Amino acid sequence: MSCLKIIFILTNFFLIITLPIANAKEPGQVTVATVDDHIITAQDVLNATNRLPKNIKEKPLSEIFPSIVNELINQHLITKQAYKDKLDQQKEVIEILKKNKDQIIAKYWLNNFLANNTSEEKIQDFYTKYLENFKTFQEFNASHILVKEEDDALQIIEKLKIESEFSKLAESYSIGPSKKNGGNLGWFRSGQMVKEFEEAVLKLKKGKITKKPVKTKFGYHIIMLNDIRDSQPKKINDIKQQIVEIIKQNSLSNLEKQLRKNRNIKISDFKKVVQEINN
Repeated sequence: MSCLKIIFILTNFFLIITLPIANAKEPGQVTVATVDDHIITAQDVLNATNRLPKNIKEKPLSEIFPSIVNELINQHLITKQAYKDKLDQQKEVIEILKKNKDQIIAKYWLNNFLANNTSEEKIQDFYTKYLENFKTFQEFNASHILVKEEDDALQIIEKLKIESEFSKLAESYSIGPSKKNGGNLGWFRSGQMVKEFEEAVLKLKKGKITKKPVKTKFGYHIIMLNDIRDSQPKKINDIKQQIVEIIKQNSLSNLEKQLRKNRNIKISDFKKVVQEINN
């Protein structure tokens, strides 16, 4: 059952909530209002809701439903009156309608284009190539205690010499966001940390702590190397959304080149455009 349908069930938009699932209808098949022979469906209401400002559409649908339906009724009646007054035959309106029509067609074509290019088959193909080209690299897991002053860092190092627990000291003294994790920074690879920090990590052996404070632009660090491992390719479900975004960007870039090929495109200088408008 679609998310949209669940919303309507929860807000009593279907006749009887307890009807068997087999009898449930799509929102576009559910009539919420009629104006003469014009039908307003539950899908129309949902579409209108999606166009509302964020602070309004976050309200319960049952609360804003009457206003939306009445607005859709008014919109239909105004549209009927506009046609009656032959507004659709005015040159200015015809030009605007054509532009809107062109934009809508372009939007739907592009959506279909991207949907075709991000099919499950193409996502799998991308992931297969990722696996084929994957190269293992070292990853490091380290914890740190970050303080502003060097003297503070030296005092913490002395406390660590008498076997104080690193994570407890990090929680008590560190000014870095990792303090809530006992100073643990998780896994990272070369190039992800500032130069001075990375150089200090590379010199450490597993389980060892820096003997001197490591100065960076953030302050003074006491670093402990927890572990080292060889990286493994990520599972497809963990990077699926990233794959989709990469495919979309590549597809759009290739599409732009393809569409513009052999086209005579000229773009006016911005200053010239402003000058012509202001004259």
